[in-house]
Amino acid sequence: MKIIDRIKHAIRNYYVLYADSTDLLDKARKSLRPLPEGCNIVRLTLENKNLYQSKWDVDRILDFEREVWTVVNNENEIIAWCDGTYKGTTSLFFKVRNCDFEHMEIIVDERYRRKGLGVCLLYHEVKNLKFDDVNNKTIGVVIRPDNNPSLRLHELIGFKISHRVRFFHMARKKDGHYRYYNFPHYTI
Repeated sequence: MKIIDRIKHAIRNYYVLYADSTDLLDKARKSLRPLPEGCNIVRLTLENKNLYQSKWDVDRILDFEREVWTVVNNENEIIAWCDGTYKGTTSLFFKVRNCDFEHMEIIVDERYRRKGLGVCLLYHEVKNLKFDDVNNKTIGVVIRPDNNPSLRLHELIGFKISHRVRFFHMARKKDGHYRYYNFPHYTI
């Protein structure tokens, strides 16, 4: 029975959503709320990662070529973060070719949910993208169908469901780094 459960867990379904960055910034700006008292948005890098405390594995977050933005409180604790990667790279699951930037995930500490941090991080992430040699400025995201809060958040600021994908997913830890294998390997 364990093998069947593992196989069921390894089959993943996701919605692929796209948004125009200009529309997204306009809609997100209207939904923005001020950050909680004492909180700031900081770009997380390998150089500054030791300045902050986190309950998440910061090395895993920075393990790939990603743009990572965090919300830190006045105690230098990371309370929320989001990340993404540019066209021409491979994210955790997908090859980024049909959009200019794949916004990959938003994680918010349970204590700070429903305070507008997700919209604020998305807005800040898109506002600071480096679209130097890009024409259409399309943002893509992939969300599990059962993640209703994330779907509502992304649709609120302009993402539209394009299609659904299904793949077989395996994660392996090798040489201290996570390796993800997906069949088929979709392009978003």
